[in-house]
Formats: sequence, C-alpha cells, structure tokens
Amino acid sequence: YYFGSLALVSSPGGADDPNVSVPNSFDKTTESANSPDQVLPPSVGNVKEKEVISDKPDENAIELNAAAKSTASISSSSSSSSKGPDAGKILMVTASSGTGGFLGIPHLKEMVYEDRMTYAYRHGYEHMWANITSYNLPNGEPTYWNKIPVLQEAFIRYPEVEWVWWMDIDIIIMNQSLSIWDHVLSPEGMARNAVLDEIIKKPGGGPSGWKTPPSYNYSEVNFIIASGGWGMNVGNFLMKRSYWSQWLLDLWIEPMYIKEFTVFPENDGWTHMYRHHPIVRKHTVCTNQRALNGYPSYNDLGEHWQPGDFCIHFAGCGAHKECPNHWNKYWKLKESYEVPTIIKQKLADGTAEIENVQKGVGLPAVVKSDEQEE
Repeated sequence: YYFGSLALVSSPGGADDPNVSVPNSFDKTTESANSPDQVLPPSVGNVKEKEVISDKPDENAIELNAAAKSTASISSSSSSSSKGPDAGKILMVTASSGTGGFLGIPHLKEMVYEDRMTYAYRHGYEHMWANITSYNLPNGEPTYWNKIPVLQEAFIRYPEVEWVWWMDIDIIIMNQSLSIWDHVLSPEGMARNAVLDEIIKKPGGGPSGWKTPPSYNYSEVNFIIASGGWGMNVGNFLMKRSYWSQWLLDLWIEPMYIKEFTVFPENDGWTHMYRHHPIVRKHTVCTNQRALNGYPSYNDLGEHWQPGDFCIHFAGCGAHKECPNHWNKYWKLKESYEVPTIIKQKLADGTAEIENVQKGVGLPAVVKSDEQEE
C-alpha cells in the first residue's frame, strides 16, 4: 500500500454543517504529561507501562502574535536558545505495508530506515514503524484512515513522549543537523516558521476563503502542519500529547467523514475539522510550506525544496514511472552524515525494525481498548 497523501482545503462532501457537537470543556489549555524520572534511550517499538494525559497548565507559556513573529523564513542552521525536551520525548512514526520495490523504488524502506533512524539517534528521539494493514478498520475502510489508530496507539505505547511526529514513507529528511525542536517546536522556531493571518490555498492554487489565525498561544499549540500550494498536507505533521489531541483523533475517524470524504480521505477529514471547528484552529499552527513539506522540482503541488531545507515530500510519486529516478536524485543531494554502526548492522543482518509494530501486540496489560471495556 502507498501510504502518502494530500490534504486539500475543499472537501468533496461540501457540507457546511460540522455534524459534530463539541463540548465547551474542550476549549481549554491542555498540556503534556509530567516527565518521568527516568529518561530512556532511543528505541524502536518499545512499550511503556501506561498512557498519561495531564491537563496541567504550562507555567512557562509564551503568548505570541503577528507582531512578535518574524518573517516566515527558513533556517538551515537554527539554534534555539530555549532548552529542548529530554531524550525520548519526541516520537517519530512511520507506517507502511508490503514487500518488493515500494513505489517502484528498490530498497526504499531500507533507505527510509537509515535516514530516520540516523536522525533519531542523532537527536535522541524515539522511532516506531507500524505495519499499517494490521490497523485495518472493521468495515474495510480505505487504508489511508489507518493513520489515526496508529497515532492513537503510539501515544499508548510511548506514554513518556510529549510530541508524536508523523511522516509518510515518501519523505526524506534532507537536513540531518537541524533538530525538529529547534526547527518548529521551540518558541523561536515556531515563531520563525508560523504563517499567521494568511490565506490558505485551495486545490490548484488560489484563495480558499479561509485564513490561518492571526495569533496563537504557544502553550496551547497541539498540532503543527505546513500550509502552501494546494493547502495543507497531512503527510508530515506533529501532534502534542494532550486531552485535545485525544479528542481530535477520536473526531478525525468519525464514520461520517469516512463515508463522505473519498477523494483525499483522511486529508479532507482533517481539512473539514480545521475549517468548521474553531477549537481545531485555536490549537493548530500552520508553518510555511518549505518548513515541513517542500516538494521536488517536478511537482506542482507547492513550493519546491531548496538546499538547506529540512525535508522533501514525494507526494503522488507512485503514479509516475520516473519516481525512482526522482527519489534517487534528491537522495544524493541530502546532507552527508555518518550512519551509526548499529543501524548499518541491523540493515545488513535483516533485523532492522521495519513494519515490526503490529496493532495491539505488546501493549501493556493495564491498557484496555474501548471494546474490551464495553
């Protein structure tokens, strides 16, 4: 299965009624869980004891607005003055399924493993690679929607992480030196790359009639995603542990969305929530396109990757016979780095943790699903 996608500003259903009642109690600041006493090293697919969700306010909240943010530029050598999270507090999530030449690219999964695991080891992050078909929904829904249960379970498997970072498999991290904290998660990085009070594009370009909020409260940001060319793209985004995020994931997989949004399934579901629910916009920051979602030069979906940019997304590449050539061209242009010996060894002996995480397998015994509780 190709698990890459494009989020557009318009929804195929075209419904203006959100059809979802949101309790007022959700409209409050929700923050990350308290840090555990012990910091664990980066690993793949390891399981912790239980999920922790806290509503404790952030005492170091910083109010940022349009006047406080700088121009939406992109830095390839950003250095944040604020302290980043401890090791293991950011989880990178990859998901795929299948064998052989994925997207027609020989050894693509091994290349992605090398790229992301090297980045995780370098910056002290966790990494989880899920077998996406093991998360199939009960009524044969399109595999795109499996992204949501993967994310729900990621928060359970890694209760100590503060941020979960989803990346489609068709993304290369081009700038290994730039930590995601310094880039977009820190107050300085977020202010540098956020786009405020700007028109969100519609499919094909042009104004959609919707804007990003004119300001945001740093302590209330729970979702970070790029906006540009054809709108927002849910192939690369970050989600903070919070009650809001738990609620959003539950809403995102609403059966009505699955039925109505069939062109760009989970992407249109996200866009619908952003457009029709102020509470979603309140807790979301959109970055400029190239901060999180630059495209190859052949792709007309938005701004093109430039040397020094953080990553490149080959959205829709599987539909082109030249996909392997495009991928290999940019693979050679990424920043040079040394692959840790342990990663080389796992790739050589076939023990690399690729698609090793299966739904429900290895979860803590104290964690029960909704079905089990019922």
